[in-house]
Amino acid sequence: MEKLLHDAAPSARVLKVGDRAPTLSIKEDPLGADDHDDDHDHDHEGKGAEDPHVWLDPQRAQLIVRAVAEELGRVDAPHAIAYRERATDLDTSLSALDKEAEERLKTLKHRGFVTFHGSFGYFAERYKLSILGVIEPLPGSQPTGEYVTKVLGVIRDRKVPALFSEPQLDPRPAKVLADEAKIPLGTLDPVGGGPETDTYEKLIRFNVAQLEKHLK
Repeated sequence: MEKLLHDAAPSARVLKVGDRAPTLSIKEDPLGADDHDDDHDHDHEGKGAEDPHVWLDPQRAQLIVRAVAEELGRVDAPHAIAYRERATDLDTSLSALDKEAEERLKTLKHRGFVTFHGSFGYFAERYKLSILGVIEPLPGSQPTGEYVTKVLGVIRDRKVPALFSEPQLDPRPAKVLADEAKIPLGTLDPVGGGPETDTYEKLIRFNVAQLEKHLK
């Protein structure tokens, strides 16, 4: 992205919104994230690196909104007050969204779940959920048979009621595991952009609804 941004607008100011919210480090997967078929650059998105998925916590999203409004006010000073007012409106909306998600997720019978890859750490931290494992610990790296066996063991031992794929990634590994474990396959979307997730609020509510459907 750095090169793309520079090529598109060499003189433009760049705001890295992820730098404006507290970040988590990618944790070593409890099942052994290093157990995979392909070599992987762990400095890019592996154990110890910053987890980039900050937007999946609405409280961090509120910090990002304020940062965007401040930056726009700097580069377009005559409209700074208007940016700030709109940011305040959005902050109110995000606060309500956060409270709604918190109240709905409080009622889940099952607090632990298995995700497709390690994208829901911030979401789980915010709403006191537990990620028991991931199906594909390193995006783009096919998990080994040994790793898949470990995931199935966790699913059975912890009585995980469902697995989740992601719409941006090939769902087949999750489908194979779900069929093997004889449990349903849901969908958690970390990015959005589809018909049901084309706004931030709809994205968060979609994920809450999926967890409600499969973890109650």
